[in-house]
Amino acid sequence: MLNDYFKYTISEHLLSAIINDDYSGLDNDEENELNRFLSIANHYKNATWDLPEHDDSHFAQCDITGLRANCFDVKLHFTREKT
Repeated sequence: MLNDYFKYTISEHLLSAIINDDYSGLDNDEENELNRFLSIANHYKNATWDLPEHDDSHFAQCDITGLRANCFDVKLHFTREKT
């Protein structure tokens, strides 16, 4: 098995939902977009999120919403079978 990861740029306001499962600041459209995006983690063995520990934010396009915002680079680590 090999350890691998995907790198994503995610808007700061979505991180609370990823970290704490707190969707209280999101509207219905954002919540639906985030849930569709997070469902990809279910397809990978041992999927875990590697989130920033300090303020390394930058203005960029969010991979979830497609909107430009204050974002962080995060990684989705997973294990895949050797081919």
